[in-house]
Amino acid sequence: MNTKRLNRRDFLKIGTMAVGSALLASCAPKDMLVPDATTAPGATTVPATSVAAKGPVTLDVMAPVAEYEGAYREIWNVFEAENPGIKINLFSINEDTAAAHQAKVAGGYLPAFEHTQELQVFFNKDNYQMATDLSKVGFEWFDRWTYDVKGAWPALYNLPGPRSLDIFQGFVFTWQYNADLMAKSGLDPRRDVKTWQDFEKFLDEGTAWAKATDGVEYFWNQSWHNWVFGMVYMDLIPLAFADGSRERQADCWMGKAKFNAPDSPYRHTYEFFKKANDRGWIPESMWTRQWEGDMEASYIAGKSVMMLHGPWVWDKAIAAGSTFTQAGFPATPPADGQTWLQGALPPTIDAGYFMREGAQNLPEWPEIQKAWNWFFSPKVIEMRAQAEGRVPTYTLDTPLDLKGPQFKYVLKDIGTANGEFSDIKWEEGLTGIVKAGPYQVKGSKGVWDWESNGNNQVFADVLSGKITVQDALDIAQRNWEESYKVG
Repeated sequence: MNTKRLNRRDFLKIGTMAVGSALLASCAPKDMLVPDATTAPGATTVPATSVAAKGPVTLDVMAPVAEYEGAYREIWNVFEAENPGIKINLFSINEDTAAAHQAKVAGGYLPAFEHTQELQVFFNKDNYQMATDLSKVGFEWFDRWTYDVKGAWPALYNLPGPRSLDIFQGFVFTWQYNADLMAKSGLDPRRDVKTWQDFEKFLDEGTAWAKATDGVEYFWNQSWHNWVFGMVYMDLIPLAFADGSRERQADCWMGKAKFNAPDSPYRHTYEFFKKANDRGWIPESMWTRQWEGDMEASYIAGKSVMMLHGPWVWDKAIAAGSTFTQAGFPATPPADGQTWLQGALPPTIDAGYFMREGAQNLPEWPEIQKAWNWFFSPKVIEMRAQAEGRVPTYTLDTPLDLKGPQFKYVLKDIGTANGEFSDIKWEEGLTGIVKAGPYQVKGSKGVWDWESNGNNQVFADVLSGKITVQDALDIAQRNWEESYKVG
């Protein structure tokens, strides 16, 4: 087994070129794999003489995340084959290089396309003018989204737009596990976990087994990530409980209820992690551990059993050469006899791919338009969906058979007739943080103070017993009062 630790920048360089080649061969039409002069459907037409007159044009395009740079390189190779006068310089950034990229942009650098994820940018009333108004760029595919993608962000903020485009269902976090180790433990969550009470018993038993088993570091391996704890877990965990619905969460954000009320939906997240810490379900001092270097690396090396994670590490383990079988189950088994809900972040209307304001003044603007339209055309959306293993909120010309392991082993059966998780329902409504976006005070910390990693100290203090769950909720309420002006 390959136990080499791979960071996010490097891990898919091992495997995504082969994966990308396979997905292109499987889903790309034959005429996409050879050079021709045909303009992609929906693309803005560039006069045949324009490229020849200027010479080859190079466009700098950012990959969504470093993990998928290899697969996206394969996708852009198809574009270059169809458009021999245009070259794509594909690049990626990571958390540790985002500041350098921003400084370069501040110095006048203007790439063709960027992606908000590693920049940790969400478009709102304070920063929307940094991005081009996409309703004015001759875009051909707005009607392909399964919701009003052209009008959703402008309607929320009452501003012209949209400013960014994302093709995917919001990120889904599920339990994923090493099925070989799970079998050795004698536990089977897909069979035995039907309620929250079952789940807690399962964690007790799995933790005891891991502690007694040589070569196993943790049963549930957990580390710190400010975005995951601030944007995902806080919303996800309450869905297990009758009083933790996304609607009740949104009431807190919109000022109809208080974050620190006795029945606050958010008490469930703090209480769950406090119990996990006290009962030894998670590693000691979890809040000091690195998400990739400690948690993901241990899982990939086959030394820990399971994580609560998004789609990436399923692929990461495969790319790193891990030989164990992977499996998973939906995130929040129900308490209180309610329906099991699987939360997904809502379709993204304030982030994704964007073009900075000023790109339309570049001499290569016709080529940028052509590449933008091609990149969001149906045949390319299929390739992008396969590359990331995620469900697109986009109407394709042919049915899509996703190969991504999280989708294949968990998501495809949720709410599907005759599927293993047919009784589980999706929760994909707008989160409170999205609904309250138009009302956030410029420069404020927000409720969870995740962007500056302020939520780390709160969780550390709760889990170590320095403050109570109620104290943490009081902090959240004060942050909301300072950060939002609703009404």
